[in-house]
Amino acid sequence: MAYEVEFTTRVTVVDPEIYINDCCWGADVLRDRLLPMVSTTIPYNSVKIGQEDWGWFIWMRLGNELTRIHIQCDDKEAGAFRIHVFSSKKRWLLWKDIDTPDVERVNEVTMREIKKWGTIKRVQRFTPDFMTEL
Repeated sequence: MAYEVEFTTRVTVVDPEIYINDCCWGADVLRDRLLPMVSTTIPYNSVKIGQEDWGWFIWMRLGNELTRIHIQCDDKEAGAFRIHVFSSKKRWLLWKDIDTPDVERVNEVTMREIKKWGTIKRVQRFTPDFMTEL
């Protein structure tokens, strides 16, 4: 299962010049709020964070499975954000989007954390490739 969570929250950024574009704005602040909760409950082999042109990410790898949280800003003035939680499994040299039990756990922890400092507007389940709503 993959999840899309839309929510609102107040974010204060220290340096607005670090963002590639507006959909990256403030998502690093939210990444820093989520990272301690999602990355410590399972002993992942590695946890990577970074910025892309669509927002910020947390990638948590355990063996040949990769659980991802993608965070993007939809409207910085309104404090509207969106998070995608999904997973992939490495087969040969390629990553294939699949359901893993870790997605459910990470989504639960993520939503519990968001509720501490934000307001969840919508939660939508998708197939692992985000092609079909469930």
